[in-house]
Amino acid sequence: MNTLKSLIIVFLGGGIGSCIRFLISKLFYTNSNSFPWGTFIANLVGCFLFGFFSSWFIKNFRSEWMIFFTIGICGGLTTFSTFSSEALIMYKNQNWLLFFKYSISSFIFGLLMIKIGYDSFKLL
Repeated sequence: MNTLKSLIIVFLGGGIGSCIRFLISKLFYTNSNSFPWGTFIANLVGCFLFGFFSSWFIKNFRSEWMIFFTIGICGGLTTFSTFSSEALIMYKNQNWLLFFKYSISSFIFGLLMIKIGYDSFKLL
């Protein structure tokens, strides 16, 4: 597959993933002093989908669709930069409990969701 085609596929999938993330963040909006549910949920959904799609594409390799769903949609849906920014604000505000809850739960549940997504394809 040529590079231009791959870029277009990532661009389209990333746009879809980013729009989904935006809608989730609006649906689960919280102020800066509380747990950032929108980012947390978007990242967990993205991790689940990444695991699911990865498992599916291992069995049914289609490079264009793999790029579209994993790098494009899941890449646009998940947001490490927003997670890091929110965690930094908690850290700077010395909101230690929230900082640790958010950081640790994002990491642990992110791994768990990738595993669940990966394993759920096997059930189909």
